[in-house]
Amino acid sequence: MTVFGQYEIGELIGAGGMGQVHRAFDTRRNRDVALKLLPESTSRDPIFQRRFRQESYAVAKLREPHVVPIHDYGEIDGRLFIDMRLVDGKPLAQVIEETGPLGAERAVALVAQVAEALDAAHAEGLVHRDIKPSNILVTPSDFAYVVDFGLAHAAGHTRSWATVSGATLGTLDYMAPERFENREVDARTDVYALACVLFECLTAAKPFPGSDLPSQMYAHVYLSPRRPSEVVPGIDDALDDVVVRGMAKDPAERYAGAGELARAARAALGASTSGPVPVPEPAPSVSAPASAPVPVAAGASVSAPPSAPAAPAGAATALDAPTTTVATAEAPTGTEARTTAVPTSGRPRTAGPSSGRAAPPPAPAPTPPSSPPPSPPSPPGRPAESAGAPAPSPRGRRTVLLAAAVVLLVVVVAVTVGVVVGRSTGSGGGGFAAGQQGGAAAPTRPVVANSVATPTVAQTVPVGPTPGYMEIAPSGKFAYIANRQAGMVTVFDTTRNTVTGTIAVPEGGPQFVAFSPDSSRAYVSVTNQDYSVSEVAVIDTGTAAVVARVPTGKRPFALHVSPDGSRVYVPNHDSSSITVIDTADDSVVTTIVVAPNPHWVDLSPDGTRLYAANHESNLLTTIDTGTDAILSTTPVGKSPHSIVRMPNSPMLLNANYDDNTLSVTDTDTNRVVATVPTQDHPQDITLAADNKHAYIAPVDANSIQVLDTQTLQITATVPTGRGPTSVAVGPEGRQAYVTNLLDGTVTVLNIASTA
Repeated sequence: MTVFGQYEIGELIGAGGMGQVHRAFDTRRNRDVALKLLPESTSRDPIFQRRFRQESYAVAKLREPHVVPIHDYGEIDGRLFIDMRLVDGKPLAQVIEETGPLGAERAVALVAQVAEALDAAHAEGLVHRDIKPSNILVTPSDFAYVVDFGLAHAAGHTRSWATVSGATLGTLDYMAPERFENREVDARTDVYALACVLFECLTAAKPFPGSDLPSQMYAHVYLSPRRPSEVVPGIDDALDDVVVRGMAKDPAERYAGAGELARAARAALGASTSGPVPVPEPAPSVSAPASAPVPVAAGASVSAPPSAPAAPAGAATALDAPTTTVATAEAPTGTEARTTAVPTSGRPRTAGPSSGRAAPPPAPAPTPPSSPPPSPPSPPGRPAESAGAPAPSPRGRRTVLLAAAVVLLVVVVAVTVGVVVGRSTGSGGGGFAAGQQGGAAAPTRPVVANSVATPTVAQTVPVGPTPGYMEIAPSGKFAYIANRQAGMVTVFDTTRNTVTGTIAVPEGGPQFVAFSPDSSRAYVSVTNQDYSVSEVAVIDTGTAAVVARVPTGKRPFALHVSPDGSRVYVPNHDSSSITVIDTADDSVVTTIVVAPNPHWVDLSPDGTRLYAANHESNLLTTIDTGTDAILSTTPVGKSPHSIVRMPNSPMLLNANYDDNTLSVTDTDTNRVVATVPTQDHPQDITLAADNKHAYIAPVDANSIQVLDTQTLQITATVPTGRGPTSVAVGPEGRQAYVTNLLDGTVTVLNIASTA
C-alpha cells in the first residue's frame, strides 16, 4: 500500500498527460476518494501552481449536481493533487464503445446534463477545456457527471498549461480551433467540444478521422465535420444542424452557451425547451466529518435537483461502486501548437489598368482567421457569398520553396477527386464556398484603391503546411493556395480572410496556380518529389473537382493564362520548354523550346507577347504568342525567378534570386534599364492593383519589401512570417497576402489608403 500524505493509494483508475487518477482512502476523513496526482514537473512551475490553486478553488465552490465535487487540493511532498468525490459510473466513452450509437433521446439527455454543469462553470468564469466522453461519467441511472474541472482555466486565457507541463491540455478529437491557434478561450470553446460529444453520442464515431496531431489540428481549424446523419442514416436534419452550428469554426457562429446548445438539441427532438431538463437523481454525496473541515470544499456537496425524478431503487452510491471512476485519461502528451496552414498558389494577373493579380475586396476590420468551411454534404450555415466581378486577365505566378514541413493526411469524405471542402448556402449561382468558388463572374470592373508606400500588418491566418504560392481569382472573392508538401490546394475566402476548404491534388504537390479570366477554372502546376509526375491539374472552381490532368514537361512551374482565357502557358523547369494548353479541351497544342530552366512566365496586357524567366540561364525570353517564335533574349541578374509585366508601361520587373536584385527591363528595347538591390533571395514580385507599387518577397528575410514603381526606390520593409514565398493582391487592391512557407500562415497586409 503506497501512502501519500493522509491518503492510502489504491488502484489506478485513469492516466494521461496531466497526471494519474487513483482510487484512494482518505484516512483523515475516513472515506474513499478519487485522487488525481499531477506530473511532478507542474510543481516546479510557479505560474502553473498559482493558476492551479486559484482555479481549483473556484471549481470547488461549484454546487451544480453534475460537477464532480472537489474535496481538497494542494501539494504534498512536492506533488500537486486534487481530491475528488468517487463516483459509481462508467465513462461515457466506455458506454458508447459498449453500446454503439446511443439513440437521439438518450444522447440529448446526457448532453443536456453536461450542459448544466458547463453553464454553472461558465457563470463563474471558468472554461473546462477538456470536455470529452472520457471526462463524463454515467451512473447506472443515466445521471451524468463532468470530471476534471480541477484543470479548468479562467475564460480569456490563451496560454495553455500544456506549454508549461509538456502535455496537451485538451484531447485533440474535441479541441476547438481557437485552442490550436493560441487564441482566447471562453464558454464557446466548451460548446464546440460538447457538440463533438453530441456527434459521438449519436454516431459512435469521432467528428474527424485520424489520430495524429497534425491531421487533427488541420481538420479542426479548416475542415467541416460530417453531419451525424451521414454516419447514422435516419438522424433528423435538425439534430445535424445543432451539431454543425455547435462546431462552427468561428466562435461567434456557435451557440453562446452550452445550455443554448442543449435546448436546441431538445427542440430538434420536438421536446419543450422550457425549464430544466429532467435527469436522474445523483448519488448522494458523502460529507466530511465535522471534526475535519476542508478549507475549500464548502459548496462541494451535491444535492439532487428538486425537479429530478428519484433514482431507481438499488442505484449504487459513490462508496459502494465496484466500477468506480472519476477522472479519466487526459489528452496524450504533446504540445499545443498553432495551426499552420500554408497556401501555395500561382496567381493570375489581370489585364488592363490593374496589376493582373486578383486582389481582395475592401477589407472590413480583421476577422478571426478560423471560421472554416462547413462540410461538403452540408454547410454550417455560413452566409452566402456571391461571386464577384472578374478582374482583368489572370496571371499565374508565385514561386515555391520546397521546405520540409509536416504533411497532413486528412482523410475525409469528399468528391471523387479527394476534395475536402466546405459549402456556403446561398441562392442562385452567385454562392461559393470552400472549394466551390462560384464559376464565372459578372463582367464588372472593381474600383481600384490607391496603394500606400508603407503597408501595415492586418492579421496572420493559418492556412495549412507549406503554403508556397497564393493566387487570387479575378473575381477577387477567393484565392487558391498551393500547399506543396501537403499535396493539396487550400481555398481561401478573401472577403473574410478565412480558409473555407481544401482540394486534394492527385499524384503530387501543387506548385503554382493560375485562373481563367472568369474565375471558373484554376490551373495548378503539379510535380512530386522525384519529378516522376509533371502535369497541370484543371480544377472546376464551382464544384472543386479536378476535371482534367494535362501532362507537361518536367517540373512545371509558374504558369499563366492568356488574357482571353484561351491558352495556358506552362514553363517546364527541367525540360527547357513551355507547354501551351488549349483551354477549350485541355489539350497540349504545342511545346516551345527555350533556354534552360524556365521558371516563370507572364504575358503582355494584349496577350501578344509571352515573357519567360530562364532561371539558370540568367535570361529573359520574349516570345510572339501568334507564331510561338522567340523574338529576343535579354541578360538580367543571376537566377531570375519571378517576373511581372507592367500593364501601363513597357516595363518588366523580375526578381533575381541568387544576386539579391530586381531587374527592370524595357520591353520595347529589351534592355535592363535599372537594377534595384533587395533583401536575401527574392522569390516573388507582385504589383499593386493601381500599379504604383510592387511587393517583393525575399524568402530568407522574413519580410516583404515595397517598391515605388515610378522612382524605383524601396519605400518600406514589412515583417512577415518565416519564409515568405509569394505575395497576392486582389483586383481592388486593398489588401495583400503573403504566404509564409515555414509557418504555414498567410500574413494579411493593408496596402491601400483609407482616404
